[in-house]
Amino acid sequence: MALLALALGFAGAKARTELVRAPVLQSELRHVPVTGFVETFEARVDARDRLTLRVIGIGSLTPAERPRRIRVSLAGKTASVQPGEAVALRATLNPPPEPVAPGGFDFGRRAWFQQIGGFGYATGRIAPLENAPQAPVGLRLWAKVDNLRNAVNTRIRAALPGETGAVAVALITGERGGIPNRVTEAMRDAGLAHVLAISGLHMVIMAGSVFWLVRAMLAFVPGIALRFPIKKWAAAIALLAAGFYLVLSGASVPTVRAFLMMGIVMVAIMLDRPPITMRNVALAALAILVVAPESLFDPSFQMSFAAVIGLVAAYEPIPRAARACGGDQRGLARSALGRRARFRRRPHHPDRRRGGRAVRRLPFSPHDPLRHRRQHDRRAADQPADHAHGAAVPDRHAIRLEAWPLQAMGLGIGLMVGAAEWVAAWPGAVTILPDLSGWALALIALGGLWLCLWRTRLRALGLVIAALGLALAPPGHRPDVLIERDGKTAALRGNSGLVFPSATAGTYSVEKWLLADGDGTDPGNLPRSSPFRCDPLGCVGQVKGKTVALIRETGALAEDCRKADIVIAPFKLGKTCKAPRIVVDRTALSAQGAHALYIEGLSIRTETVAGTRGARPWSRSTVNAKPPRRPRQGTETGAAGRGLSSGE
Repeated sequence: MALLALALGFAGAKARTELVRAPVLQSELRHVPVTGFVETFEARVDARDRLTLRVIGIGSLTPAERPRRIRVSLAGKTASVQPGEAVALRATLNPPPEPVAPGGFDFGRRAWFQQIGGFGYATGRIAPLENAPQAPVGLRLWAKVDNLRNAVNTRIRAALPGETGAVAVALITGERGGIPNRVTEAMRDAGLAHVLAISGLHMVIMAGSVFWLVRAMLAFVPGIALRFPIKKWAAAIALLAAGFYLVLSGASVPTVRAFLMMGIVMVAIMLDRPPITMRNVALAALAILVVAPESLFDPSFQMSFAAVIGLVAAYEPIPRAARACGGDQRGLARSALGRRARFRRRPHHPDRRRGGRAVRRLPFSPHDPLRHRRQHDRRAADQPADHAHGAAVPDRHAIRLEAWPLQAMGLGIGLMVGAAEWVAAWPGAVTILPDLSGWALALIALGGLWLCLWRTRLRALGLVIAALGLALAPPGHRPDVLIERDGKTAALRGNSGLVFPSATAGTYSVEKWLLADGDGTDPGNLPRSSPFRCDPLGCVGQVKGKTVALIRETGALAEDCRKADIVIAPFKLGKTCKAPRIVVDRTALSAQGAHALYIEGLSIRTETVAGTRGARPWSRSTVNAKPPRRPRQGTETGAAGRGLSSGE
């Protein structure tokens, strides 16, 4: 059975990969005409607006070469398009970006499963497409949902202008583009950023509130409460309400995952099964992985289920009678009738006389601490956020006369944002952690699962396994040289971390290199002084006794190729550079992507993006790719070029 499950899992992953297969751009397309249907339009306050198009045509590309979807950013704020509308524009498009370092986050993999085959920016204005074909049925239906969301957003912003309204919109319909970066950064640094993404916490509060409200209202009618299973009715209505909330919020991946988990809990209530069990968690995970197996490597999936498993493991040992918040209504009715006391005296019914306890003991309340588990590298201020949730979330579904409830919600949002900014300003509020090794992460996860799944004293062994993972967590041997894909930027390992040539721009790669190294330096404020020695032709530096030359102009070729151990160039060198141990030029970078070099004694080990990525459907073909050229395997050179002595 275990082998069968393993085989079915791989078969499901392969089937999903092939079902979403769609063409991906292989090279840059500059200023090409693009036509397509608008799928999503994201208006962002502190960044360019963004458009996702279902492609009709791109330049001269054939249907076999044309991506199914593309995503483009728009210059200016004048564009106004509606989902489902057919538009035409000109754009510069590129293939999905590769990882910035070997083993780094693979954006191309995510884009593959979203069927997005190109990214870029608009180079002309957007215009309606004349004589456009009719949009697909699914897109037309989703356009109606988006129109409803836009109408709700307009009503919210009318009642709550400014950043408070932007946060309210994010909580209700999931549109976060209007939130200023300042608020987003404060929420992230305080450990509250997950509140802005509609996921398990929001779905629990939504469905749980409807469940309690419906059940409480039905419990006030004895003729119904004593004859019918009102708890099951409440669960069914809560499930329908959660489905409506799923659609209204845009049905993002975390929201769909939360809905599936909530749906299994509600179905368990309707089937008279225990709603909060490890079996139900497994069923929810199975349902998600059958539909979207790629979620297994999604950090939000991993953290959500790690939190839920921990909560259920702590909840299950509680005696069932002690944690039950209601009984069998029909049994109570029969008992009351047998005593001829149906209407003469009020029966002892948990849905009427213990309503306050039912509120406090909702079976969904253990999910609230999800927000604590997700703060793996931040300090948090959750108590102010609790009050914000209490003030904001119950009022989020007002359609008529919404101004007063939204004003109350605005007060809660103000408290939450204020608390986040206050906590984010604390000294040491944010700690940047370097990347963990795969073994450390695997052992920590295994230890946590062992601790939660076992029910005997053997569960204590999970603490030992997790402690071993924590012991291996500190980063070990890290790259000594990092080379960007275009060959224009490189970093060396210094005594205090990564160092860059002077005047290095704060590119995306530089930012991710620093974060992966546990360095919180702002890439835009890199120190001007550097161990590199630079001139207009290039830069030269040393690491572990090896000389590294970053060539920018061909005039530096002769000297650097003669004296350096490692030569990096953004252009093709061919056979003109034979002396260095390692040569990384445009040919190697185009074939293998970004490079990481490890200096291990007399040898230099090379890792590349293509090598760690493997031959995946979303990666470029590596059949003809060649590793960095090693022109010479002789003795080490000790002198550096252009004024850098070997002692330096």
